[in-house]
Amino acid sequence: MKKILIVGAIILGSIGFSTSALAAISEQQAKDIALKEAQGGQITRFNLDRENGRMVYEVEVMNGNVEKDYEIDAETGAIVKLDQEQKNYGTNNSVNNPKISYDKAKEIALKQSKNGKFKEIELKHEKGVLVYDVVIEEGLVDREVFIDANTGAILRNRKDF
Repeated sequence: MKKILIVGAIILGSIGFSTSALAAISEQQAKDIALKEAQGGQITRFNLDRENGRMVYEVEVMNGNVEKDYEIDAETGAIVKLDQEQKNYGTNNSVNNPKISYDKAKEIALKQSKNGKFKEIELKHEKGVLVYDVVIEEGLVDREVFIDANTGAILRNRKDF
């Protein structure tokens, strides 16, 4: 009987649980760590992923024309990787000033799903429009929702199979 329980626990652990359940630090704590380290800016991408056998938050922060990509250990909160890149968006850099916040875009996207769980968000330019690309996990498929970062309008709402 013990062998069956152990095998069942291994199977359930590998397929059935959200990755956020495996993180010791919260989403908000990971965001706070990245923003503090970047000394301000706007979070433009965020997700929880497995890297080299451990769970890490991947956080991208834009501060002016500098993009900083952090990997933060989801168990300890330690920054395990930092990449920095200078971006040249010209003088009209709306990347740092979207009218809709990251959290509001996440809320809008979650309303498009009955029982989905937040997976990832990225602020980017799509066909000349500043958008949040939000991915919601719905069981075995993902829902991708593009939200205009200035108006909050849903520009695309589709399932990725």
